[in-house]
Amino acid sequence: MLRKNKKGFTLIELMVVVAIIGVLVLLGLRTYAPQKERACNSIAKANANTVQTMLVGYMGSHDILVVSAAADITAALNGVVAETGTPLESMINPYINIAGVYHIDTSGSSVFDTDGSPPSWQGMVSVLCTKDNTLLINARGKRGELLFTHPHVLPARKY
Repeated sequence: MLRKNKKGFTLIELMVVVAIIGVLVLLGLRTYAPQKERACNSIAKANANTVQTMLVGYMGSHDILVVSAAADITAALNGVVAETGTPLESMINPYINIAGVYHIDTSGSSVFDTDGSPPSWQGMVSVLCTKDNTLLINARGKRGELLFTHPHVLPARKY
């Protein structure tokens, strides 16, 4: 009987292939994390645009005053007073998979809060009432940082 020669891969060849695949996976993972953060920041910016649109629409038929800005903004965004009845809180925060997409900054201030607890604000939309019927809207990133710089902050005004 004749024996057939069995041909196969040596251990060295297999180890080289596994090492090459491992390096490719590490390179892919290295580029995946920043892309995921950019995608989540884009979602937070889109949420900021949605909040801006909702507040401008709400201010078209209601007044938002500095004195009661937090209560009025909350009512507008949660659909308590708004005719839609669909709360914004049903939207999902891109960084933490819970409902809760906005944060109301200190009323009457001219700058957004930056000394808070960033993990609790990550991915949220910050709403700041600077004066009567003038709101500024900004999105927050992974570390709670503001995503829109000062000239590009989204305004929401009635007049």
